[in-house]
Amino acid sequence: MKNRIFNTLKAFSACAMLAVSCLSAQSDHKTITAVPFDFMVGNRHMAAGTYDITIDQSTVLVRGEENGLASFALAFWAHADKTQERAKLVFKRYGDRYFLSQIWYPGTNEGRELAVSKIERELARNSGKPEIVALLATVPKVHKAAP
Repeated sequence: MKNRIFNTLKAFSACAMLAVSCLSAQSDHKTITAVPFDFMVGNRHMAAGTYDITIDQSTVLVRGEENGLASFALAFWAHADKTQERAKLVFKRYGDRYFLSQIWYPGTNEGRELAVSKIERELARNSGKPEIVALLATVPKVHKAAP
């Protein structure tokens, strides 16, 4: 009975996050990045490829351009000591497994940090400190319609 209620709550939460993201008039930030290795977003495996990353309030949508894979993740505000010159994605690597950890915006010291998944917590407990891998991202230009 508890599992049934928990699964129903998980499904409702996922739908609510999707609805909030879809209702938003515009996202806070969007980046495009070619990721040369397989990685995890939360508990979801993502194959190497080019990804659109859209951030809206406290959610992150990672969507594959070639493979159609997509994953939502919860994210928290993160602040750096200095302004970021370029957009970038930061991954934590445990052996040959990569986990998307942070997303940083260009021209600001603000970014987002993704919640740590159960799989990553287990690997961290068994493997120790991860290696940090950063990839530069592209911020698409916004085209405004002529008046």
